[in-house]
Amino acid sequence: MALNSPKSTAAVKTAGALVLLVSLCGVGVALTARPAAATTQQQAIVDFAASQSGVPYCEGGGGIHGPSVGNASSTCGPGVKGYDCMSLPVYAVYQATGIVLPSNGTQPGVGTFIPPGSYPYTADLQPGDVLFWGGTIDNYHHSAVYIGNGEVWDDFAARSRVQIHTMAFLEGSYQYEGAYQYWTAGASTTTPPPTTTGPPGPGYDLVGSDGGVFVFGGGYFGSLPGLGVEVNDITGMVGTARDNGYFLVGADGGVFAFNAPFENSLPGLGVRVDDIVGIVPTRNDHGYFLVGRDGGVFSFNAPFENSLPGLGVRVDDIEGIAATPDDNGYWLVGSNGDIYAFGDAHYFGNAPAGAVAITSTRDGGGYWVVGANGSVSAFGDAGNFGDLPDLGVAVDNIVGIVVSPDSGGYNLIGSDGGVFSFGDGVNHGSLPGLGVTVDNIVGAVPN
Repeated sequence: MALNSPKSTAAVKTAGALVLLVSLCGVGVALTARPAAATTQQQAIVDFAASQSGVPYCEGGGGIHGPSVGNASSTCGPGVKGYDCMSLPVYAVYQATGIVLPSNGTQPGVGTFIPPGSYPYTADLQPGDVLFWGGTIDNYHHSAVYIGNGEVWDDFAARSRVQIHTMAFLEGSYQYEGAYQYWTAGASTTTPPPTTTGPPGPGYDLVGSDGGVFVFGGGYFGSLPGLGVEVNDITGMVGTARDNGYFLVGADGGVFAFNAPFENSLPGLGVRVDDIVGIVPTRNDHGYFLVGRDGGVFSFNAPFENSLPGLGVRVDDIEGIAATPDDNGYWLVGSNGDIYAFGDAHYFGNAPAGAVAITSTRDGGGYWVVGANGSVSAFGDAGNFGDLPDLGVAVDNIVGIVVSPDSGGYNLIGSDGGVFSFGDGVNHGSLPGLGVTVDNIVGAVPN
């Protein structure tokens, strides 16, 4: 039986901002360009910009999720991912605040404007401000993140890279137009735009039991075989809340973090289990919940809201976990379709037997439960857009569901990497469609 991890124990963290822990026993792997948690959004903007140091300049590249392939005229080379002269602040500001800056030289309508003032223009600037050059403040040609002392992080020009420049250097090419403090604007209600670097619609990543990751229209952040790590017990995969990385979890509770914060693991705490089946991150990506087949919940830098063993309930068929938007509750689903709600998670009903996964709506007002036969049961405000039994398709190997960002559809994923799309779910391809034969896919995430 899995142990219930109290909050005080789960909060144990590794020392240092960047951690690389490779262990065949599953202690964990943390690979991330993301900086350590900052005390303020102001410093976080600077840290996110600094985390991209050395990324090449690619005209038309970069956005809220990081570097991307540039346009056809880009000088960085085919397939190379990078930023252009305006997209580095787009990434840094979004990652730190949730505010989406347009990349077309216009302003988003939030933030505090700081006019140029008198040369050297630095009197009213603070670290984390975004500075603009060329044209006008509403139709600019270059932007950068202010560090202090007249220096900025930016990606300036062709054959360059993300690095520190002085304002005086940039003024040799552009006229300084002013700055904005977005870190004083609060959270934006702007919906982040979909990526434009791949096929239309959201993509997805698939993961095998060996930690191999297959990318379809999404972001690739690494895999265990790519690191030379040999395992065969990966049971789950979950994307970060901001879809800019992912976590893998093994049956022993080993957590592998790719472009995501590593917050320890069960082997790292000396806890021995072999029945972990799911993982879900907190909304700030600096914590996660694990769940075992017995309904034991382990919280790492996340609110512990009890578990089935803690309530004296004995089961051995839990298949997955989903969390509420405020992280103060979660749902567990058993293979018999039973739903268990904890904290502020609301119970909306049980699903048919054969359940293999559960995922919640963005507002926490409902959930989808998926069966191995491709059935989809929608509860609360979750929309039902059809399933495989409705189409007369007979399968028994569905392992997960990827819901569209607008909750207007979903893709069902099979253990062979087959993908079935419903509603506005976009099919970016599948492993059978590529002629790849596997039978060990255990999960998928949107990206």
